[in-house]
Amino acid sequence: MIESKIIQQLMESNSIAIVSHENPDGDCVGSMLALYLALKRKGKNARMFLKSNVPKNLRFLPAAENIEVVDRIDVKFDVLVLLDTGELERTGIENIENCYSKLINIDHHVTSEGMGDLFYINSSSAATGEIIYQIVKLMGIDNDKEIATCLYTSIFTDTGGFKYSNTTSITHQIAGDLINTGIDFVYIINKVFDEMSLSKFNLLKDVLQTLELFEGNKIAFLTVTREILKRNGASRDETENIINFAKNIEDVEVAAIFIEEEEENKIKVSLRSKYYIDCAQVAKEFGGGGHIRAAGFTSRNASLDAVKENLLRRLKRDLR
Repeated sequence: MIESKIIQQLMESNSIAIVSHENPDGDCVGSMLALYLALKRKGKNARMFLKSNVPKNLRFLPAAENIEVVDRIDVKFDVLVLLDTGELERTGIENIENCYSKLINIDHHVTSEGMGDLFYINSSSAATGEIIYQIVKLMGIDNDKEIATCLYTSIFTDTGGFKYSNTTSITHQIAGDLINTGIDFVYIINKVFDEMSLSKFNLLKDVLQTLELFEGNKIAFLTVTREILKRNGASRDETENIINFAKNIEDVEVAAIFIEEEEENKIKVSLRSKYYIDCAQVAKEFGGGGHIRAAGFTSRNASLDAVKENLLRRLKRDLR
């Protein structure tokens, strides 16, 4: 069983690095922290690395302050655990390909093909946190409220509060087990989904003004420019979930949000669909990936208008 092989490799390793993708989300951060805490419970020397800061709404999570934000890793580890992404390049961290002796890849995206010395890719899992839940259980760790808090956050966020089509009966069973540890799930939901900073509130007002509708309101675009972020004193991570306001409009089948990064002509695009458009396939064609109903890609060396035009042309092909 692959989980047992992964655990064996981790237990035999003296130093372990845990890394995930740039612009982290709840699944990325929650699964990283859960695995880190589990390894610490087993007395292992583990460290966590991200290219980007932990989003404000996730900084309440146990051990979040131990995540190291770096541009480059020059330390050599026995094992590198790559979570929630199928590509080292997506971490955005320099020299990462030279910082390990063994690579373990754990992911749930349908577009991940598996890489490394050991890999566990399960696209039927609603979140990477579901896979980490299984691994933690097999490690013999039960009823740990800190780990359960991280895993619940991972699963809750990547299922959109259990609203996305990736949610399964197993997802609910795992969530129920995590709640039974005594976690304050109401507090988690409020921190992750409901509370927002004043800067995000003002950002939201401005971004909603950029709404563009096409093809009888079946396609919706939102745009976050560098100027909008700067004007509101908002951080990149505060754009999370704004796309859902466009997706939830009546008649909209697919929504996209275009976010200008600091680097010139670098644009992050996120996609969400309701019923039939395969966001993962669309994103893959633009060099990205994700899930059927939620995916994304990054465009480089193209203007914002050109990226919008190309994506609009592609999405029109799938409309019914």
